[in-house]
Amino acid sequence: MLRDGDVVVLFLLLILLLILLGRTWKKTDPDSVILHSTLPIQGKVPNLLEEKGYEVIAEKQRLPLWVQIDEKQFESRLYADYIARRGEEVYVVILVKPKKTLRLSGAVVRDRFLGHMLAFRVNGILYVDPVQETIQTITFDITGVRVPRRRGMVSHLIMLAVGALIAILVQ
Repeated sequence: MLRDGDVVVLFLLLILLLILLGRTWKKTDPDSVILHSTLPIQGKVPNLLEEKGYEVIAEKQRLPLWVQIDEKQFESRLYADYIARRGEEVYVVILVKPKKTLRLSGAVVRDRFLGHMLAFRVNGILYVDPVQETIQTITFDITGVRVPRRRGMVSHLIMLAVGALIAILVQ
C-alpha cells in the first residue's frame, strides 16, 4: 500500500544512495597535490635524475598549510624542489643545502622528511646533492600504525535493506 509521497521519498533515497556510491568509488589521485609542469624541465638536477632512471614531472612545489594552536591560526608551507617518478612510484626531491647540512639519523630524517612524504602523498624522498652528484632514497615503513577501518558501503546498504524490510512488514 503506497501512500501519497512514498514514491518521491523512495526516489530521493535512491538518488542519495547513488551519490554515496559514486563518492566511494571515486578514488583520490595521489598526484592531485602535485602541479605537473607542461614544459620540459631542464638543469643539472633533472639531468642527474634522468641518468638514474627517474622522470622529473614537476619543479618548485609549494604546499600551503594552516596550523591551528588553540585560538590562533598560523599559515605555513612545505617546499619541494622537484617531483620525480620512476615507474609507478612518485618521489619528492629535496636538494642538499650547503649551509644546512643534515646529520643522517633516524630522528633527524623523520623530523625533516616525514611531513613531506605524507603531505605530498608520495612513495619516498630523493635527497639530492647536486655538487657531489649523489642521490639518497629515503622511505618510511609505517606499517605499525593502525588506521581505523572505514565502514564500507555494504554495511550502509544492509541497514537500508533492513529498514525498508521493517517498513514493509509494519504496514
